[in-house]
Amino acid sequence: MASSNSPTDKAIAQESSINDSYLAPEARFECPICLAWLRDPLLTSCGHRFCRRCIESWLQRENPCCPVDNMTLTKDDIFPDNFTRREINQQRTKCPNISRGCLEQLNPLDVESHLLVCQFKVPELPENEKLRCSYVHLGCSEKFEDEIELDNHLKQEIHKHMNMILGICNKLTTSESANSVIAEEAKFWDAPSKNGQPSSSDTGNIHELLRALYEKHVILEQKSREQDIIIANMSEQIQSQELALSKINLRHCNGCYLWYFNDFKKKLASMRNDNRIMHYSPGFFTSPNGYRLCIRLNISPNNPNTIAILIHMMKTEHDNTLDWPFSGRLTIIFIHPSDASKNIKETMMTRPNLEAFQRPILEMNPKGFGYTEFTTIDELLSEGFIEKNQLIIKVQAQPV
Repeated sequence: MASSNSPTDKAIAQESSINDSYLAPEARFECPICLAWLRDPLLTSCGHRFCRRCIESWLQRENPCCPVDNMTLTKDDIFPDNFTRREINQQRTKCPNISRGCLEQLNPLDVESHLLVCQFKVPELPENEKLRCSYVHLGCSEKFEDEIELDNHLKQEIHKHMNMILGICNKLTTSESANSVIAEEAKFWDAPSKNGQPSSSDTGNIHELLRALYEKHVILEQKSREQDIIIANMSEQIQSQELALSKINLRHCNGCYLWYFNDFKKKLASMRNDNRIMHYSPGFFTSPNGYRLCIRLNISPNNPNTIAILIHMMKTEHDNTLDWPFSGRLTIIFIHPSDASKNIKETMMTRPNLEAFQRPILEMNPKGFGYTEFTTIDELLSEGFIEKNQLIIKVQAQPV
């Protein structure tokens, strides 16, 4: 995999670093030049994807060639990769300010712009109002915007602070001034003696106090590491269980799938700004070993005030055991959250001669089947279909 050292490429990589540090891209979404998320992706004639700015900058050099396989390229050999662009637009990551209360789910490429307006972002305090490290009297000069940053610093810099304590221990003298300082500090510590009984703060045993302090740091560090391991293991178990449950539900739904289309207003605004944006549901099955389908929702290309909804066939590991083309009945329902009589329902029979129902060669058939003008956006909003910024779509697929 090639990389670039030019000033232009470094600037591109630096521009991407803020976003990409929060969610590392999969290999298929990674630009081989800047090693970050593909931005405005282009596909070369030799089958590699790059950011538009990255590859155009690369081709301006002498003897332009593909950074991956050195195949000669010109501007006529690169094309917009709209499929990958749509896939990236559907990726979501949590706001880096989640620890401060921000629950936004973001496109990885939108993180940087969101951070500029995030209401939970760290306040920029004057230098004299920033929080100081608890070990400032030992030489730690770090400053922080809030308690969360301070707590993270104390957890991550245990070794640094322990070394500071040891350095102070080596420099201590038996002078009266040193004894008075340590005695004052000892009032805030409950240093245990070797026999397990609390030692008196006025014993003047400086070395015993420092040894006890060092032991406390070691114990705290061990407990912190143990808790981090436990939390990490529990998180992995929860994620794997959630993933397993979601896959089970999708496989055993018997062709009846409920798609909770969340964050409707934001997604609607993005689709209105760019009618090429399309949203896809997870793939669901007509039976545990049956056909796999997904739902596509986007703005109608014919009418910008109309919702288009289509069904796509998806690839499975057992397609060779199924009868092709897919033949059956498809029912699409927009669910009204409080009045079932207002549900918008349409049923259609498949057409075996259409490409949409042939056996998928790719992960998903590029052709879909459905309604390019299913219902108007005004009807969804005025009739109360959107509740809690969510649209509920039900699809029933019954092979015949």
